[in-house]
Amino acid sequence: MKFFLGNFAKLIGLGFAVLTIPIQANDNLVRSLPLEQWLPRQEKVALKNLLRNISPPGAAKGAVVASPSQINPNYWYHWVRDAALVMSFIVEQYRNTGDPNQKSYYLDLIWDYIDFSRTNQLTATPSGGPGEPKFNVDGTVFMGPWGRPQNDGPALRALTLIQFAKTLLSEGKYEEQRRLSSIIKFDLEYVLHHWKDACFDLWEEIKGHHFYTLLVQYRSLVEGASYMGLVGDNSASDSYAAGAKNLETELQRFWDSSRGYLQSTLNRVGGIEYKNSNLDSSVILGVLHAASSDDFFGVDDPRVQATVLKLKEKFKSLYATNQMGPRGVGIGRYPEDKYDGYSSEGEGNPWVLATNGFAEFFYKLRNRYRSKGEITVSQLNRSFFKEMGFTFPLGKIRKTEPLFEQVLKKLQEEGDQYFERVKFHADSDGQMSEQMNRWSGYQQGARDLTWSYASFLTALRMR
Repeated sequence: MKFFLGNFAKLIGLGFAVLTIPIQANDNLVRSLPLEQWLPRQEKVALKNLLRNISPPGAAKGAVVASPSQINPNYWYHWVRDAALVMSFIVEQYRNTGDPNQKSYYLDLIWDYIDFSRTNQLTATPSGGPGEPKFNVDGTVFMGPWGRPQNDGPALRALTLIQFAKTLLSEGKYEEQRRLSSIIKFDLEYVLHHWKDACFDLWEEIKGHHFYTLLVQYRSLVEGASYMGLVGDNSASDSYAAGAKNLETELQRFWDSSRGYLQSTLNRVGGIEYKNSNLDSSVILGVLHAASSDDFFGVDDPRVQATVLKLKEKFKSLYATNQMGPRGVGIGRYPEDKYDGYSSEGEGNPWVLATNGFAEFFYKLRNRYRSKGEITVSQLNRSFFKEMGFTFPLGKIRKTEPLFEQVLKKLQEEGDQYFERVKFHADSDGQMSEQMNRWSGYQQGARDLTWSYASFLTALRMR
């Protein structure tokens, strides 16, 4: 997404002292609300603002605009990745509601999205396939220069549509479900035959092979194999399962034992050159967006937990806002980030969706341990637990031990701290932008970012 300088950035460039700017003066009443009171209030606001960005006036039915902002920056586009993540939440809303009117409303949104997506699939694009990252809101192809292809989009869209198709099967709506199969297969075939291709990452900055992209591609093939088996397409099921096995091997290469974290990119062939750490919150977002009940790079994988700790420690010291207000850490994209930043050294800003993502991680980890009934402590995740105040011997902590519930309680508290950080910086009306300025704490970047609201709502659901 394109770089821009807002008015505040221009003031900084003219030499105004950044450190004298007060932390965001969010409405005192809202900021003082206990988290348990703020969360349901914010849930209503987030859902309203998210829904407002689906098929908004001026866009075709089924378009999910990244933001209503059309200038500085212009996010008035349908990003395939963002839309898939948002509509995954809508599918969950459809599945979970018992209100017939709400169910009908969500169903219409989903089918509009499916029709819009099918048009995207069949449109000739500059990238030559489903890896086209974004479309104009009327459904026509965006022809401007951009980071192409972005191959996480088809995988995420397939995951969302498989989720919906399985819901239709459970409801006995077989005719509607059959309508989806060819659309799902279109994306899965692309994933199967193009996962080895270099593409741009989810931040649209580096061309290479990315942990995030490969993990969601892996999960799409696993789920695709399961779905095709359910509908009797055994040949496709076998092909997708075999492809997933190949990706499983490839993903193991991203662990950097010398640095102690999962790298975000391998085999870079283009894009920005200043990202030297290869430490990136996209790794954790990939773990969340490719979530399943198996243990493959799940939230309880010690390598994932070690990466979470490295990111938390780095961003805690990097952003001035993290030294103010609540204990929760505002999480950025990666340490060298220069997008929408104000210094030649980069540093970027905390992102709302990344900070919400860390809240979701800790809630999901709590839930995972509770489901498994045990916690495994290894050399790789021992520091992760130590940072939370636990000094464990190597081995297992079982649910019959008092310590087990203490860890689960602490994980809940950790997740809540990230939500406290987001609450501290959110506007008094609950508006969530793209970022939180690293010096002042004010919201900045694209306003009412749809992904920001989706990340809050999915984290809240996990809580």
